[in-house]
Amino acid sequence: MEKIKLQTGSNQNCDIFVTHNLSHTPTFFQEYIAPTRRYMAVIDEKVEQLYGDLFPFEKIIFHADETNKSWTIAGEIIQQLIEKQADKDIFLLGIGGGITTDITGFVASIYKRGVDFGFIPTTLLAMIDAAIGGKNGLNILEFKNMVGTIRQPQWIYANTSFLKTFSKDKLYQGIPEMLKVFLIDGNDYFAAADFLVRQYNGELFATEEEVQQWIYFITKAIEIKCGFVRQDETDGGSRRLLNLGHTYAHAIEHCTQQYTHGEAVGIGLIFAAQQGDFPHLNHLIHTLQSCHLPCSLPTNLTIKDLHAAMLQDKKIKNQRLPFIILKDVGNVTFAEKQL
Repeated sequence: MEKIKLQTGSNQNCDIFVTHNLSHTPTFFQEYIAPTRRYMAVIDEKVEQLYGDLFPFEKIIFHADETNKSWTIAGEIIQQLIEKQADKDIFLLGIGGGITTDITGFVASIYKRGVDFGFIPTTLLAMIDAAIGGKNGLNILEFKNMVGTIRQPQWIYANTSFLKTFSKDKLYQGIPEMLKVFLIDGNDYFAAADFLVRQYNGELFATEEEVQQWIYFITKAIEIKCGFVRQDETDGGSRRLLNLGHTYAHAIEHCTQQYTHGEAVGIGLIFAAQQGDFPHLNHLIHTLQSCHLPCSLPTNLTIKDLHAAMLQDKKIKNQRLPFIILKDVGNVTFAEKQL
């Protein structure tokens, strides 16, 4: 089992564990679940159906979709905590994809002015991005993450065996987030792209070597993100580079229900690459296309529509909208547009 230690400037420590063996789960709980403490899980209903027996906790079942990442559902979860007489010592667990971990982290940050929490991400996107770094947000009026907190979980347990449940297309919706961090970091992009294309065209997790490669790339993606969080937990400096592709992606998600977050990030990466005259643009497009990921806007969505949605982007300051431009592998820069 891989262990990554994330310590931030605010002295919030988070231990992140990566493994591929579901049999490790009870052993992990024996070590990290205090027998005298009360634990309650906010769990995606699909995960509960598939793996519920693995999680011997009190549960709040959650239907995870973007419309439920809302004030209303957060309030309903808090109401259930009150009805269940959950006190200040409660430990909340978010078990599911990024929507589930986001809303669990948000509720834990505000319930009784803050209680401890941990995450068990079950999707690729959650394992390498959404669950990492302490950002916990809600959508308002279909605008992404318009309210939120920055507060770290105590631990994250990422078991890649959960990924076997997904079809290739569902699993690969998280691939653009993985490519994003390797494009920013400058290492492993071409190796990861080659491996992911080969895996898409073959059988996933077929050999122990392939399993270890998945663990390697997932662990490296987590380590890269942790590096930015250690430097800039509150997202005021270098961590903003992780928004590569996201300004367009969030606008795409607002304007259409056609693409998931990961798919929209892939399109956003292409826009960022075009803005920066990225010399490997064709390679990026080929990689996304080979993984059956979209590379262009829906025909009914225009650049004008996107720009209108961007006027509500949460990153706007002093009427200036920041963009991250992709110039080369390992070379990304800030740019701003006056509104």
